[in-house]
Amino acid sequence: MKKQTWKIAAFVILGIGAAASFLVVRPMESKSPPLRRGMFEWQEERVDDRKDVDELIGRFQITDWVQELSVPVDRKTTAAFVRHLHQAKVKTYALVGETDWGYEADGASLIAYLEELVRYNDQVTPAEQLVGVMVDVEPYTRSRWKEDPAGHMKTYVSGMIAAYRYAQKHDLIFIACIPRHYDDQGLTELLEMLIRDGCDEVAVMDYDCGAEVEKLETEAQLTKKYGKVLHCILEFQQVGKHGLTEDKTYRNKGLAAAETAWKQVDQAFPLISIVHDYHWSKPLIEMMEEESQ
Repeated sequence: MKKQTWKIAAFVILGIGAAASFLVVRPMESKSPPLRRGMFEWQEERVDDRKDVDELIGRFQITDWVQELSVPVDRKTTAAFVRHLHQAKVKTYALVGETDWGYEADGASLIAYLEELVRYNDQVTPAEQLVGVMVDVEPYTRSRWKEDPAGHMKTYVSGMIAAYRYAQKHDLIFIACIPRHYDDQGLTELLEMLIRDGCDEVAVMDYDCGAEVEKLETEAQLTKKYGKVLHCILEFQQVGKHGLTEDKTYRNKGLAAAETAWKQVDQAFPLISIVHDYHWSKPLIEMMEEESQ
């Protein structure tokens, strides 16, 4: 009896040990969120003419379409466009870039624009609704910015915070599109306020080919700190366009070089959700046409 008891006990102990080891060596697997890829579109008429849209979405695996819209928003054509993208599992964001709005501390003009988006969303089906807005307001491009960068930045951030609060109330994702040099101007404290209180996501125009990781360091730290989404926007327009130099655009370097840059950014900041954004559709279409020749 004793021998048999010992055998049973040993079997139980071994069974428990095996189960424990099984639990230890099989940790729960964590799944990374799907990669988001955005396409900027500055042509309002794209809403009426969807030529190249499907090809762009397929070629570049676009998940987010960032579209400039006429104001007032044309409900019929915009709804058809957004519905078409929705069927392709692509989310549509409005794109706005009025520089002088950055000098309104109350964000009045930007909020008025958001009100137009909300009116549109209220009149259409869920599949036709805009999910958010990309706010590309660039007050630093005005000559008066140099007179008082900190003062003007404070005004800009104040207006963005006011607009963001309105967007939150109406379920619009609010993305702040910014340059990569606010921290270089000694404006890091106000940049932190913008990221913390003035947006859901921050999209950085990271136009320094080969130095993307270095230039994103501050924004990456702040988005991680506040749990925000970070966008890395790369430029594809021709050298000379808007003063672009060779080191600011991937037009001549090619798409593979841009993919390498995004990969380096992802590897440098593995704990942050990073969106890869193409700026913008027109040069990408030109590059596709050049490839086919």
